[in-house]
Amino acid sequence: MKIITLVASLLLLVTTFQAKADDPKAEPKKVVLVTGSASGIGKATCQLLTSKGYIVYGGDIQTERNKYLDSLGGHSLILDVTNEEQIKAAVDKIIQEQGRIDVLYNNAGFGIMGTAEETTSEDAHKLMEVNVFGYTRMIQAVLPHMRQQKSGRIINTTSMGGKIYFPLASWYHASKHALEGWLDVLRLEVKDFGIDVVIIEPGFINTNFYNVSGAYGQKYAQHTAYGHLFEPIMKTPLPKSSEPIVIANVVEKAITQKHPRRRYVRGKNAKMLIWMRRTLGDKMYDRIVMSQVK
Repeated sequence: MKIITLVASLLLLVTTFQAKADDPKAEPKKVVLVTGSASGIGKATCQLLTSKGYIVYGGDIQTERNKYLDSLGGHSLILDVTNEEQIKAAVDKIIQEQGRIDVLYNNAGFGIMGTAEETTSEDAHKLMEVNVFGYTRMIQAVLPHMRQQKSGRIINTTSMGGKIYFPLASWYHASKHALEGWLDVLRLEVKDFGIDVVIIEPGFINTNFYNVSGAYGQKYAQHTAYGHLFEPIMKTPLPKSSEPIVIANVVEKAITQKHPRRRYVRGKNAKMLIWMRRTLGDKMYDRIVMSQVK
């Protein structure tokens, strides 16, 4: 009789669990805000998350290219991460429509190719405005809502460039090193509010990033005292790269894991290059890097 009662109790528990799993009210879909969603990693992430049933809002300055998201059941937003009014409007819209923001995925960014000496202050400021302050503005906009919810996840694309360095990318590396330091401190400060801060450090990824930064470098290639660096680098074929879906999968993993890692290193050559930088020391790392541009 006791065995029958035990079996009946177990069946009741299974039935109750299944009913909750089937009930959409039991596990509301997570609301995700993605920046830089019109192309590359951001687009791949939006495509993946919408296919998994997430409520996805994707913001970008390329409004026409971003409209694909609406056809997938997501929500495209006009969003320039250097424009505080647009940021506030985007966050307010999501809160008004959904009542919360569960995940912010900071992904918007770009690179410029140029020497530390010759890159103009104007160009350096533009890069920092997007790559550093674009992230901090977005985070500061969503944090009050996440603190009120007592939950949230802030996922950020930085780069292996936040741990290593190559010539002709001084300001890009500076932006990523600065961002990683800021995010490390943020992680400690918001922990008690139930908010996780995650850093993703991609390696070489097959996006338009290298074309954009290379085009910038062309401006200086013919009028520079550093032609001995520009010429071999400009002629070097693009490295073999991972597809953006590799990082999109990591983003979903960081969303779904109960206790996500603080850092994920993914993409072509990322782990190897970060290991080299950490293990070999400055002198040997410098020699290896410079041997590739002669």
